[in-house]
Amino acid sequence: MLKRLFEALRGQGSAPGADKSSPQVADTVEYKGCEIVITPAPAGGQYRVSGLIRRTRDSGEPEELRFERSDVLADIDSCIDMTRTKAERYIDEQGERLFEDPHRPA
Repeated sequence: MLKRLFEALRGQGSAPGADKSSPQVADTVEYKGCEIVITPAPAGGQYRVSGLIRRTRDSGEPEELRFERSDVLADIDSCIDMTRTKAERYIDEQGERLFEDPHRPA
């Protein structure tokens, strides 16, 4: 029993049949030239704020940023709304730095 608890706390526990490789898309929203793909992640009977932010550069090269927050909500509709809000705020705060690679030498 303790093993299952520790696995759940570390994010290793999952519901039977859950496929972490392909998150379910709940909604897609356009915001300031970006596409927000909302993919709430099941988390112990609740839903974790999770999604993708995509855009296409002027050169035509696609860019994508996956994000997952610690926020967990009881119902999927609240999670979809919160995910959209968090992604929009992230886009507003980061601007052009959003897709910069912090590991790439300057």
